[in-house]
Amino acid sequence: MALEPWIHFAHVVGAVVWVGGGITLSLIGVRARRSGNLAVIGEFAGTLSYVGLRVFTPAVLVVLVSGVWLVLTSSEWNFKQLWVLLALGAFLVAFLIGALYLEPQCHPAGTSCDPDIGFRRGP
Repeated sequence: MALEPWIHFAHVVGAVVWVGGGITLSLIGVRARRSGNLAVIGEFAGTLSYVGLRVFTPAVLVVLVSGVWLVLTSSEWNFKQLWVLLALGAFLVAFLIGALYLEPQCHPAGTSCDPDIGFRRGP
């Protein structure tokens, strides 16, 4: 049985999780922000941190690794093709937005983040 269809499947599933999850969390974030309730916004921030580490990071890595794997193992694709260059460029832009803008916004200097805070219940 060929491995390429499974790598392609992993690539598509990773992209669906990454993009679909991002859109879903954006909509939930807008709703939390509009509520004006600081507890709801705080809960969402904790959830976002939790999901980012456990869902988005693996999905992004699956998309990147499987995409590069497909290009390296396929005679139909190479790193000079426009589609591949656009995909790598989009990945770079998404990475830079996350690293240089979103991360500092979520974790201002001098603060730490507990990714489980959104799921902790107590007084």
